[in-house]
Amino acid sequence: MPKIKIEDILPTGEKISIVLEGSEVAESRVLQILEMLRIMAGNEQRIEDTSKLAETLWNVLLDRFGDGKPFTSRDLLKAVFEDLGINLKLNTISTYLLRFYRRGLLRRLGKEGMSIRYVVSKRIPQTV
Repeated sequence: MPKIKIEDILPTGEKISIVLEGSEVAESRVLQILEMLRIMAGNEQRIEDTSKLAETLWNVLLDRFGDGKPFTSRDLLKAVFEDLGINLKLNTISTYLLRFYRRGLLRRLGKEGMSIRYVVSKRIPQTV
């Protein structure tokens, strides 16, 4: 049974933990929770074109891990910051990895500690 745990610490220091568990965890529910966390954090900055962010993340992913090297969401977070200087939240990265996985662009290899390890699928498009 799929289980998704989302944790965040607000600027005020409050810690929020949310667990979604069920036979069919809907992507829309995860996105609603992430939006709620964004609002609670008071972060008004919003990327207007989410497809642009998806494409940006996919390009970094291909550059760094397109050779079949396994990676976690933290690895991609670090790569995005190092390559582009973009400071994203870990839950944003995790959301896009889930989307890429559901579209068949990534495969899951199992867990590394608390993080899921991913690898780019053999048949990959150059753009998403």
